[in-house]
Amino acid sequence: MRSLKLNEIICIVILSSFMILAILGYLITPDRTRYCNTQLPEIAFLNPLSKACFAKNYLQPFESSVDAITGIQHYERPVLVENESPAKSCHLFILGTDRFGRDLLSRLIIGTRYTLLIAFFAVLFAVIIGVTLGSLSGYFGGRTDRAINFAIGVFWSLPSILFAFVIVLAAGKNIGALFVSIGITIWADMAKLVRGLVMVQKECNYVRSATALGFSPSRILFIEILPNISGPILVQASSNFALAILLESGLSFMGLGLQPPIPTLGNIMQDQYTQAFNGQIIQSLIPAIVLVLLILSFQIVANTVRDRIDVKLSRD
Repeated sequence: MRSLKLNEIICIVILSSFMILAILGYLITPDRTRYCNTQLPEIAFLNPLSKACFAKNYLQPFESSVDAITGIQHYERPVLVENESPAKSCHLFILGTDRFGRDLLSRLIIGTRYTLLIAFFAVLFAVIIGVTLGSLSGYFGGRTDRAINFAIGVFWSLPSILFAFVIVLAAGKNIGALFVSIGITIWADMAKLVRGLVMVQKECNYVRSATALGFSPSRILFIEILPNISGPILVQASSNFALAILLESGLSFMGLGLQPPIPTLGNIMQDQYTQAFNGQIIQSLIPAIVLVLLILSFQIVANTVRDRIDVKLSRD
């Protein structure tokens, strides 16, 4: 088995960092209010590494007990003061602020959490549907196979983003509607993969032995066959994760995702890209860079997992 390449190690570190930041959430964000929505128009459009000074009560919300899930809901609004004021507390905005004066770093951390959460449930939903239908199609064949194959063909023929667009418009702009709409658009790939794997496995001796012993089809499928094809399913799920993040960000960018003030990478990118017209190129690119790094890391990690699971590739 080959050792990890440098780019694979870097992507694993980046992906792990994103996940740790998303899990810790409000425990590490500079702005620990709910949705990181402390709006200070006086300091809007601050450049990265800019500093602003506030009265002593500025840090009061951040020194209170923090709920890691929802953040602080009741706090005293920070008061901006001049740098010469003796009673002041200065704060460094590492990535600057947006047009409402909100800390961009805080919103990116919580936005990553919401994006990963939606992508996770979308992939889980797609895996459940794809594995179930693909297993039934591959194992039973006949009319069942033709019916499920027809459904797969229909979903493959529909543009993913437009199909998700229709579902979100019909069901509403909430987490449930988002992960269902994304999951429905990506389940067909998983079903096609599982169908092919099950068709190969059911010709193996262990499956024929289980059939001869009188085991039920459900036991043969979910107890005997599925554990033996879990590797390719894991690789496909990892690839779908990157696609789910991309679809969620696209919907949010078009205003069809979670609505402000809830941050996601897509709606933060939508909010920030206008700053490019004001000459603040860096602020407009920061959310896009985070999104690209996240998707690229998932793709490379998925390829790494595939290479280490696939025996033929490992030997090469």
